[in-house]
Amino acid sequence: MNPTLIRRSRRPVARSLLAAAALLLPGLLPGGMAEAGSYRVKPGDNLTVIAGRAGVSISALKSANPALRNANYVRAGQVLSIPDRVLAGRTHRVRGGENLSVIARRYGISLARLLGANPGYRGGKVLRVGATVRIPPRTVASRLQATPARTGGAVVRAASVRVSAAPASSRGWLWPVAGYAGISSDFGQRVMDGEREMHYGVDILAPHGSPVRAARSGRVIESRADFKRGWGWTVVLEHEGGWITRYAHLSANLVRAGETVAQGQVVGRVGNTGRSTGTHLHFGTYLRWNPKNPLSLYE
Repeated sequence: MNPTLIRRSRRPVARSLLAAAALLLPGLLPGGMAEAGSYRVKPGDNLTVIAGRAGVSISALKSANPALRNANYVRAGQVLSIPDRVLAGRTHRVRGGENLSVIARRYGISLARLLGANPGYRGGKVLRVGATVRIPPRTVASRLQATPARTGGAVVRAASVRVSAAPASSRGWLWPVAGYAGISSDFGQRVMDGEREMHYGVDILAPHGSPVRAARSGRVIESRADFKRGWGWTVVLEHEGGWITRYAHLSANLVRAGETVAQGQVVGRVGNTGRSTGTHLHFGTYLRWNPKNPLSLYE
């Protein structure tokens, strides 16, 4: 078995997502959380996985943890300091209703710093829609901070969760996580790390280790760890009619590229790897690589 393709987690599967949600209600958070800016190593973690999820380099992670400088492994239960991330400078195109204060707040920088990067606006020059504003490099908190409260690893962000019955499709599509229908992030525009981005899929809440099923029969065209693009452990299937599905942030990949899979076959397990805000399945659907809202296939 190729260890670079197949990765399994030993953490138990939670029996109730609703129980996990209850634990996250105000005043009911359990103790034992690590301090902000730290992370408690879980079984199956390694330096590459942790650095990739935090969005920092392995060298930066080692620099923040002197005990790791000459080590190539970590142990479960070990608490690591997670360094802040430095985001490169970029440009921002002004939209209607925005001013310099709004833009500075959006990117988490002071108005003075924004003006310092755009000296032409210091004298009160009018900021026009469509103008380009330079956003200077900035430091933001790492994505891996306190160890999340969990029941079997299931993380629920109740403020953004939409729950309904698992959708059924008259068009032959199978829901990829049986018994779980909570959606924490819909298809479309969203704000993440202070920046607006397009989310090409839906995030389905389910306990860590829950089986992920192929929505349709097809062929595996990708099964790997893709931390560069933030998918973490991901499986991509190709189906008849030009359809493609992606199953991302997995804790285990259970198929290999080139294999043929049947509809309903378990291709992986729910996890929290890559650029992830908590334990869930990112489910993406594409028609000839043009992103489509997965929920539109279950109407």
